[in-house]
Amino acid sequence: MTSATGRPKSRRFPAPLHVAGGTLRFPPLRLLVLLLPLLFQTSTLLAQASDDDSEYQSPWRLSYFPFISAGDNDGPLISIRARYWQPAEYEARQTYTAAVDGALGFTARGGRYAVVQFQGPQRWAGWRVQGGALAERLVRFGYFGLGNDTEKDSDLLTDANPFLYRVRRIRYRGEAEATRRIHGPLQVALQGALEQVRFTTLPGPSLFQQDFGEGIEETDATARVALVYDTRDNEYNTRRGLLLEAGALAGSGNDGYSRIYSILRGYYPVREGTIVAARLAASGTGGTPTLNARYTLPGWERGLTVLGGEWSQRAFDTGRFAGDGLLFGNLEVRHDLLPLGDLGAITLLGFIDAGRVFEGESFRLTTDDLHVGGGGGVAVRVLRSTIFVFNFAGGGDEFNFTMSTSWMF
Repeated sequence: MTSATGRPKSRRFPAPLHVAGGTLRFPPLRLLVLLLPLLFQTSTLLAQASDDDSEYQSPWRLSYFPFISAGDNDGPLISIRARYWQPAEYEARQTYTAAVDGALGFTARGGRYAVVQFQGPQRWAGWRVQGGALAERLVRFGYFGLGNDTEKDSDLLTDANPFLYRVRRIRYRGEAEATRRIHGPLQVALQGALEQVRFTTLPGPSLFQQDFGEGIEETDATARVALVYDTRDNEYNTRRGLLLEAGALAGSGNDGYSRIYSILRGYYPVREGTIVAARLAASGTGGTPTLNARYTLPGWERGLTVLGGEWSQRAFDTGRFAGDGLLFGNLEVRHDLLPLGDLGAITLLGFIDAGRVFEGESFRLTTDDLHVGGGGGVAVRVLRSTIFVFNFAGGGDEFNFTMSTSWMF
């Protein structure tokens, strides 16, 4: 159901879902326990099939390890990850042919997640498949209103009123995707997904409460088709090439909606150890997209949370701007200060991020009213694919620090 403005109408939750004081029943461990055996059984069958092949393939391996990353507006995220995987040939574009991953994580403020997924980028010639399930609870997700001209007044944030621009988001998502190579670097990808999202208020007044009441619940089934043109030299630490993607999505949320989007990426080595990387993304929707759809840009390798945060605009909080249309770009220079070959590297980076959203107006290509920020950072690469990136940005509302466990793009 939607209001006259096209926004989802507020709905009160049944008591078991919404509990006063900020607590919410959430069973990520139970979900992980139920799904892991199925995915590990699938990977075991794949490993047995590999043993029957006439050509030699690397044996499957099991690894497990803890790691620390950044939660969305929520401080350090402590995780434990188990990975059952088959290494790829050394010169391959990926470091593995197939893998099953499971992870659990939490923050000190009550955020937590559980995820299981299967990825097979090289398991079958001409195909790549992936799928999985996610359950997460974000307790400091950003809500500043809808539209490109929303403002943040830090003077309104006090110890008695800390959640003016925050909302709790609980999300359950399952998805499956298959990609078929058409010719050379040109591929077509099909994805189906089912998602349930609940936004609920935190203690005290907030902009979300003014617009939606105590909370909203959204169920959204989506189907997406995308054309992908990929000439990157590798996918884990790209130094040269293009990744061009254009797609269309149909969603069932609210009264139904559609989306057309494009994400264009390029990488160029200007000298040994120095890479210039650029990305341009655009998206427009029709119908009545859900609130969560306004925060999400679909993508072939991964969907992005927009606009704001380490995946889209590093000078702003995660969820800083939201709308039914989107336009943003990123320019980044990466220089290996201490290159160690396959052992890793310490990399310095400088970047500029710019973008805007559209709400209640048609999408258009424009440079008007862009929100611009920039800064620098340090990346630490361990071996060939493990990367930790620390970003320091300004030019937005205030100084912003973000951290990620891979390159932004």
